[in-house]
Amino acid sequence: MSNWPVAYQDPASYAARALEGLWRASGGSLTGTVRPGLTPPGVRLLHEARSLRLAEIITDVNQWSNNVMAQQVFLTLGRFKPSAVAAPGSAANELAPLRVARFERSREVVADWWGRTFGTRLTAPVLENGSGLSRTERITPQALMGLLRHAARHPQGAQFIASLSVAGVSGTAARMARGSDSAARGNAWLKTGTLRDVTGVAGYVLARNGKRYVVVGFVNHPDAPSGRPALEALVEWTAAQTD
Repeated sequence: MSNWPVAYQDPASYAARALEGLWRASGGSLTGTVRPGLTPPGVRLLHEARSLRLAEIITDVNQWSNNVMAQQVFLTLGRFKPSAVAAPGSAANELAPLRVARFERSREVVADWWGRTFGTRLTAPVLENGSGLSRTERITPQALMGLLRHAARHPQGAQFIASLSVAGVSGTAARMARGSDSAARGNAWLKTGTLRDVTGVAGYVLARNGKRYVVVGFVNHPDAPSGRPALEALVEWTAAQTD
């Protein structure tokens, strides 16, 4: 016999049940009922729980391919007006919050940012839910290379690169660069991706010549897993460059 824990996730009552569970677990007790509605004026804030810093969330997403968290980050973009996202390099990056997060709104925000950042020189990605598990989403290798180059030049570029898994060391890329003479081990910051009929890798590689390269490789084929050695060889070849 096996025990299968099941979480009852009725959205309308989830917040109340979560709060009650946490309160009771800490030794408290509750009476009465929960009444949903707008916060009345003049109330006093009793407790505030802040989320992790965005850099920490992105690290978790990138290190372990956390698709649920990736989707939540994407949805969070949808809470803001597209035009409110500051231009790249702008000192101000104030966002005007909206009430409801929707995939449609998130796609608008990304499309608006992409157009203002890259114009028409890079093909815009096709997005659906932002989770990495969509059969609709796609991006060209050239566009992803351009995006990674842009990210590396960003003021927070170092934090983004540090969020990626390291070949032979951490995250999903730990299984790569296992050879004793690997040039990529510890020198390649990568995001891997796998779906049925699809596998890929993208990120940055510091080569023996001291240069940092952007590497992107996609395999779309019914036997895509067989292409992983070729992608790993691409990373190794890049890391071994001496000229």
